[in-house]
Amino acid sequence: MSEPDPNASDSELRARLGSLKSAIKRAEENEKPGASPVGEDKALAGAMSSGFRAATDLAGGVIAGALIGYLGDRWLGTSPFLLIAFMVIGTIAGFRSVYRLGSRPTSGSNGGPKAN
Repeated sequence: MSEPDPNASDSELRARLGSLKSAIKRAEENEKPGASPVGEDKALAGAMSSGFRAATDLAGGVIAGALIGYLGDRWLGTSPFLLIAFMVIGTIAGFRSVYRLGSRPTSGSNGGPKAN
């Protein structure tokens, strides 16, 4: 970077100072969270996050239902009946959770019904 001219006039220095202030202001606005548009990487990350959440909700419902049914069968001695019943209940709960996740409005939509 070159040194400023020591013989520069006051108006030239004020003009340089003004351009420097505007450059700093533009740089600060670009660094604010949410100021930049959502890129493909962020959209892909959001979609993958939703997909992994749906998969874990579904698997968690089935596994929890199967575990509760298995333990109930061992305790009561009613071998596969509670296992099957609670596995079905867990599967229904998992699908319900995935449905609720999928029907939630995204951040880009206004959430209202579309007018035709």
